Amino acid sequence: MRQFRRASIAVAALYIAVLASICSWIFAYVKQPPVVRTRLQDVASPPRVEPPPDKPDFAPIVVKPKVIPQGIHLDVRHFDTYNAYVLTVSDPRLISIVATKYMGEVGETVEQFVGDHHAVAGINGGSFTDTNWQGTGGQVQGIVISDGKVISSAVRPESVIGFTAAGKLISGTYTLAQLKSMNVTQALMFGPTLVQNGVGQIQGAGDWGYAPRTAIGQRADGTVIMIVTDGRELTGPNDIGASLGDIEHLMLSYGAVTAANLDGGSSATMVFDGQLVNQPTDILGERSVGTALIVR
Repeated sequence: MRQFRRASIAVAALYIAVLASICSWIFAYVKQPPVVRTRLQDVASPPRVEPPPDKPDFAPIVVKPKVIPQGIHLDVRHFDTYNAYVLTVSDPRLISIVATKYMGEVGETVEQFVGDHHAVAGINGGSFTDTNWQGTGGQVQGIVISDGKVISSAVRPESVIGFTAAGKLISGTYTLAQLKSMNVTQALMFGPTLVQNGVGQIQGAGDWGYAPRTAIGQRADGTVIMIVTDGRELTGPNDIGASLGDIEHLMLSYGAVTAANLDGGSSATMVFDGQLVNQPTDILGERSVGTALIVR
């Protein structure tokens, strides 16, 4: 019995020894894959950089005037929220209101108006509608009188800006019959009146917010003041535009006794001495408009 027990112990020991040898060989000669430990870490994404917007490229004016009449001067004024381009014309008789030659079809840019009439300067004018809202400016609205000729009329009184034959600027609500009785030879529809008899008519900033503006005024000596401003952050965050109150104050600072607001926004445009003075905010560049005020 003892011999059998001793033999069993010997066999067990031999089995363990053989098993240990096999395991040692496996760990020694069979390469184990490395243990990869992944450590996750939250990393903020870099800010997205948007490409700068393209600046529109405007074509040069077709016809450049040879001589600028005396008494015409351009100022550039810089304010906190806008830049203003102020053109003063000492002789109001040099100014005419003109309508698109493609009436009912398409408007013209201020550059085209100036080129058509061989003028020395021009700004956009009054109200118009677009054919199918396509931004063409071919249909003028309200009363329009150009060099004494009635281009467009209306039955009811309208907010009118115009000049008499003597060169006096008027702004207010009139019928066509009243304008004729006053010998008004240049007229278009827009507003509101900013200055009347030397007194500002706008309360505070006004109700129209901040935007590119176009306006016209006149001093007591007859000098006409044409103003166009930038806006809509075209040149940066400090270029949001001007309020009606801003334009009223600027007109008063230039001595205006009468002043009125013209069509603004993407229509706001000034051309002087063959140059596009401001940078219009319309995505396509200069907007086609129905009427303009030109300086011959």
